[in-house]
Amino acid sequence: MNTQFAPEVLTWWVGMSVLGVVNLFLLGALWRWLQNKASTALENLQLVLCALYVIGCASRCFVLRSDVARFAMFDSWFSTVLVGRSIATVAEVAFVAQWTLLLVVLARAADHQRIRLLGYPIVPLIVAAQCCAWYGVLTTNYIGQTIEESLWAFSACLFGLALWILRKQGSVKQQRWMLFGVFGCIAYVLFMTLIDIPNYYRLWQAKEAAGASYLTLAQGLADVQNMNITGSYEDWRYPMVWQTLYFSLAVWASMLMVIIPVRLRQAKASS
Repeated sequence: MNTQFAPEVLTWWVGMSVLGVVNLFLLGALWRWLQNKASTALENLQLVLCALYVIGCASRCFVLRSDVARFAMFDSWFSTVLVGRSIATVAEVAFVAQWTLLLVVLARAADHQRIRLLGYPIVPLIVAAQCCAWYGVLTTNYIGQTIEESLWAFSACLFGLALWILRKQGSVKQQRWMLFGVFGCIAYVLFMTLIDIPNYYRLWQAKEAAGASYLTLAQGLADVQNMNITGSYEDWRYPMVWQTLYFSLAVWASMLMVIIPVRLRQAKASS
């Protein structure tokens, strides 16, 4: 491998690889924990969805890439846009399906069935976001990512609103977790609206101002194997921010969504 890595980039990759291993270990521990809890079908489904997300994120920790910009750290078929975006699509749809299932559980526990209506649009919205993401990575047009991230932010608003409505239900501990989720959604939406979405919008505007020509979908499919291999800090500076947050905090939130339904069931059984 002849790629020259900036020290910051190499250190980051090592850290992300360790993070991927740790998250896989935590997933195994979570699986063993759930086996001892006489889990329900819904709780097992949450674990399956969590596993899809955690494994997908771990694989992306080991082989880091930036799909729209067409660059990666390593020259491998696993580094290509086609592989990376496919893994991300499955993982992210599984992740938001967890959101909806969690709202179903919380609404049932609080006898507030209508709150599920806020959860039902989330998966379709993220499926639409995935279509936008694919459009962006195939055509190299950042408008796709701008719309994708906007849909993610709106979905988080729906999820956070549902948690806010339910915040006074259940025990003090349950209320604390719901408030924690609300604050997490607020932090996420602020990051998306103040940093992530504007970043992609500026990239789109810069390409528009430069009179850039975009690939067609057919050309993009033919081009997905072509990746620029780079270890430059300037190339990786922004991915280092969002990927670190994505592959840590979001993964742990996914695991937490497996634990919460079990805790709710246990609390109800002991009351």
